[in-house]
Amino acid sequence: MIVSDAGYDVTRLAWVLRDLPAELVGRVRSGRVMRLPKPPRMHGVHGRPPEHGPEFRFTKPETWPEPAITTVTDTTN
Repeated sequence: MIVSDAGYDVTRLAWVLRDLPAELVGRVRSGRVMRLPKPPRMHGVHGRPPEHGPEFRFTKPETWPEPAITTVTDTTN
């Protein structure tokens, strides 16, 4: 298990260490801007394809994608 503070690039470490049996836990700054996966290439569209998808900002909920997985745990607390 690797624990880091917000000063480290946790997303980059996760990519670099993706083949190792390690768990990463780290804070990500609230102002961090990430990119979603690029959209699939449309048939018949010419030109250079986009390198990145749309922006994903923690501070702007309207940029958040729909969750891929949703879990619910019933508890008495």
